[in-house]
Amino acid sequence: MSKTMSLKTGFIDLAAALFVIGGVVSLVLNILTIPISSIYPFQLPSSVSFVPAVVLVVSLICSLGAIHCYTLVSQRRLSEAGMRGIIFGALLLTFSLGLVVASKELNTGLGAISAFLILVAGAISFVLRDAVLPRPPIVMHQPMLQRNP
Repeated sequence: MSKTMSLKTGFIDLAAALFVIGGVVSLVLNILTIPISSIYPFQLPSSVSFVPAVVLVVSLICSLGAIHCYTLVSQRRLSEAGMRGIIFGALLLTFSLGLVVASKELNTGLGAISAFLILVAGAISFVLRDAVLPRPPIVMHQPMLQRNP
């Protein structure tokens, strides 16, 4: 394997790791911001308004989507992983900086850092989308599904 191919493979592995780290940290932070007034019986406080609830749900979806981008990178579908990662990272960064809702629970520095990691991973994947890389051994051993016309 040439030196440039190993460098590209290293950057793609870095992007996969950044997707996982950023997605998991963001997911944990978003789960911890769910306003629960009591565990049993499970109740949400009556002061929760509509916009912060929507922001929380979209943040959870973006965090799960960032974790899914790891799967796309491991399958070498870099274009899809790059675009989705950039979109998810930008949304999470917007929410974590408090540009949509001026909420203290969602405005965390760790959330901004995890969103930035997802953005960097998406940019790496999108830039290297045309790199011709060999499939990883795990993907090569999986059987190909045949479509019946």
